Amino acid sequence: MLPNPKHEQFAQHVATSARTKWSNGRCYTEAGFKTEDRSADACAARLLTNANVQARIAELIEPTVKKTRTTVDTLAEQLDRVFDGALTAEQFGAAGTAAGLKARLLGFMRTQIEIGSAGQFDKAESIEDVVKTMLQDQSPSECLELLDVLRRQVEAVAGDHAAIVVEPARSPTPGRETELALAELRPKRFRR
Repeated sequence: MLPNPKHEQFAQHVATSARTKWSNGRCYTEAGFKTEDRSADACAARLLTNANVQARIAELIEPTVKKTRTTVDTLAEQLDRVFDGALTAEQFGAAGTAAGLKARLLGFMRTQIEIGSAGQFDKAESIEDVVKTMLQDQSPSECLELLDVLRRQVEAVAGDHAAIVVEPARSPTPGRETELALAELRPKRFRR
């Protein structure tokens, strides 16, 4: 336990925040710290840089991490058995599904791409701010590559939801139909 009871309480709350859905700011105030206005998140962020608090949080969540790792390993082994059995039975669709599930479980396949850490773009108020934030973590060529991936995704989604629009044939302005019809019937030498 940490010698400072408020620090210990804060570490306990942060360690359980995945279950309680509490923000770091709420963990800070629930630990008994007093803040003015909306500075609890900033104060919590500062306290999270304390090495002793970080070590205590890691110690508190270690059993959960081990349990999760065991669960992932167990599921991966089960998917390996399903894959082997499906191949033996020449059920290639089932084998492919098992391989895909294992790849997703282990993080090899992603359905979305996240750039930067969570909330990194919260303060971005313009396109220039977004570009500057992206360039903090990647080179310009990596940013452009990610933007190309995003463009292809936008085009694919837009294409999936696109509707075919048929432009109606233009009809002559009202009152001109008769004039146009008569012009077609006149001999060529009298046409205007």
